[in-house]
Amino acid sequence: MSTIVNVRVRLVEVHRRAWVNLGLTTFGLLLALYAQRAIYNTERWTDGVVLYAIAFIALVAGWLRGDASLALPLRAEETPKPLAERSRTRQMLALPAALFAVIAFATLVNNEFTPLGTTAWLSSLILFVVSFWDGNFLEIWNRTRARVAAWASLDAIVARFSWANVLLLGILLLGAYFYFYRLDAIPAEMTSDHAEKIYDTYDILQGKHSIFFERNTGREPLQFYANATVVALGIAPLDHIALKIVTALAGLLTIPGVFLLAREWFDSETGLYAAFFTAVSLWSVGIARVGLRYPLAPLFVAYALFFLVRGLRRGTRNDFLLAGLMMGLGLNGYSPFRAEILLTLFVLALWAFTHRGELRAQWSHFLMNAGLMFGATFLVFLPLFRYTLEHPENFWYRALTRLSSTETPIEGNPILIFVDNVWRALQMFNITGDVVWVNTLPNHPIVDYIIGALLALGAVYAAYRLLRHRELTYLILFVGIFILLLPSTLALAFPLENPSVVRAGGAIPLVMILAALPLTLWQRQFRALGSRGLGLVLVVPLLLWCAKINSDLYFIAYDDQYRRAAWNTTEVAAVLGNFAETQGDKKHIYVVLYPHWVDHRAIGIHLGEMNWDDHLVQNQDTLRQQAADPAAKLYALRPEDSPDLALLRALYPNGVQRLVKSKTPDRNFVTFFAPGTARNDVATQPQSPVPTPAPAAEQLVKENFDLDGETIQISHSRFDSGRVNDLFDHNQEFLARGAQDNPLVLDIEFPKSRAMSGLGVNLTNGEYMLRVLLYDDPQGEPVVYEQTFEKLPPDPRLDMQFDKGPAQVRRVRLEITMLHPPDEVHIHVRELEFK
Repeated sequence: MSTIVNVRVRLVEVHRRAWVNLGLTTFGLLLALYAQRAIYNTERWTDGVVLYAIAFIALVAGWLRGDASLALPLRAEETPKPLAERSRTRQMLALPAALFAVIAFATLVNNEFTPLGTTAWLSSLILFVVSFWDGNFLEIWNRTRARVAAWASLDAIVARFSWANVLLLGILLLGAYFYFYRLDAIPAEMTSDHAEKIYDTYDILQGKHSIFFERNTGREPLQFYANATVVALGIAPLDHIALKIVTALAGLLTIPGVFLLAREWFDSETGLYAAFFTAVSLWSVGIARVGLRYPLAPLFVAYALFFLVRGLRRGTRNDFLLAGLMMGLGLNGYSPFRAEILLTLFVLALWAFTHRGELRAQWSHFLMNAGLMFGATFLVFLPLFRYTLEHPENFWYRALTRLSSTETPIEGNPILIFVDNVWRALQMFNITGDVVWVNTLPNHPIVDYIIGALLALGAVYAAYRLLRHRELTYLILFVGIFILLLPSTLALAFPLENPSVVRAGGAIPLVMILAALPLTLWQRQFRALGSRGLGLVLVVPLLLWCAKINSDLYFIAYDDQYRRAAWNTTEVAAVLGNFAETQGDKKHIYVVLYPHWVDHRAIGIHLGEMNWDDHLVQNQDTLRQQAADPAAKLYALRPEDSPDLALLRALYPNGVQRLVKSKTPDRNFVTFFAPGTARNDVATQPQSPVPTPAPAAEQLVKENFDLDGETIQISHSRFDSGRVNDLFDHNQEFLARGAQDNPLVLDIEFPKSRAMSGLGVNLTNGEYMLRVLLYDDPQGEPVVYEQTFEKLPPDPRLDMQFDKGPAQVRRVRLEITMLHPPDEVHIHVRELEFK
């Protein structure tokens, strides 16, 4: 069956100018796509900058030649409707609302949702909304019933489903695929952050109803209560999937919010394109499916801005109240949402400035609506506000440690650091992105090259309309993106954490709207020339290709790199769980501790055991004590853990050691079955502690680089930021950061021998042990130097002299050990110098 597409082209004199403009727009768009793809494939901005410049020139030339048809429609403001009369009874509800708020504030103490305090808080919120809601509730109820009855008829359903509604429904179905397809398998594994969130949810299910969850530097409560609801309703067990269901649903609900916001500013077509990009983009999909609180920021940004913009355009009090409720929920969701409050203040100030003439007569009405909006925000935020007054250091800890020197000194001029952070944050859309493998593809732009190119073109078009026609909607887009990026760009103390796709996630709605503008403009040009069919023939394949690209990026590339980076706790749990089921014994399965291996809590969660600390073997004394237990046991160990494997073989001569091969490369593990009979002489013999081994040589990354005109080979622990060349570039601003390896190993082999009398290493603050092995023959026996450096100043330099080393050195191995590592170890090496 063939499909015929009718393309109507009218080459008459009156349309010649419009066709030239369309040709320039099409040429600029296609050239920008080609330029962005070149940058995306090579990760070098220089490969596309010239093509981008030509594309921009072509577009601006077309716009300058164009007419009013090139202006995207901006929604006109409406005359404010007079407020409905409220009964005296409803007006008086404001007093008990305030009284209940005071009771809630007084009783929501000690970081706990008490029955009295929670009841008073919710009562206050409900009474506040009812008191100030515009309209008669009985009439609203009757109208709602009538609409529901009307919608039940087939004719009404057909009439309601306009082309925009049908397409939005299709986009939502596509979004459901992206957000929920293989949700149980992708992302594959939990990280320590997931374990923390599951423990917080478990606390709720056990009756501990916290207002602020203080574990792991503190978190807002909304996600945890949503998780607990999913588990309590039996939708999912208390595992990784319960977290992912909540956040994936938040991501899906963001799609109509972006549509509504874009439609409120422009039209339905722009809203559909923006919703489509939100449904398929690696950025929005990736942060929503991971199972952490990240998608709550774009979700509530979209709806809070929608109701605010509609409230200002229509002058409707109810929209202001709904905007306030959305902001309050957002403040209970994810801390970067706090930037939305600044954006709201900016939008209000801009609207007040541009309407200052009209406000002279309606100033009190405007102030009342804005006050009610923030009043609703405050009431939703009230429990957290009380906690903030009691424990400000906990509530603001995460933000202050990134913004100030609370945790680590700010290294350099804060203004220059911020400017550089902003520049690098803007690059994440088109050049290079976040380095954190959990949330995105490390170092890749956070959007595909189609959305990236459209975003660049949208920014140019918005700047053109703003500068040439003073259309302030575009100013809100630009300032909004800048403000919503602040949670990432204000990482002054930790600039390497910028750009962050999750902290910048609140900008997703505005970024997708900006990327939608060029397509809306392009299609309007086709329709103006009577060639809508030709426009659809071009844009539909482009959108389908965008969806295909993002599907491959997430379900193939992201999935593969995530599995390679995460520890396979599900596989370890499956093997241990199988032993527990066949033996009928859950007590005698153990994980033997090894640096930077699996999180034993995640294994316990997979096995349905929340209190699993007794199953972690932290030292060899525990193994000897367990040998006295006659029960059969199964241990899971990392293959590199030779000392513990040797002890187990000595304790249980009849034990069975097996290498379990993982589906993911480099994620194999070892199980040791202990039949329950141990050698008493080995079990009771005192042993000296076994030092923590360095990462095995086969686990190191090998690279070649140029040093002093020679090609040097270096093997090193994996870096999660920086390059080998950064160690020798004499610039301490560029460093290499180890990916949670302690010790961090640098093994350097020179092509020919060189004299070496010492070395110096510049690091970040901490206390270290430096172990250096010098080889005159790469395969020979080394001369070993070892020194502990304690009570160091910030950014220390470790110097070591080789008084008795070999005269000529062919190989140097450094093992840098942090003596008191934090929970997540990242050893920063600024410079390495051979003397």
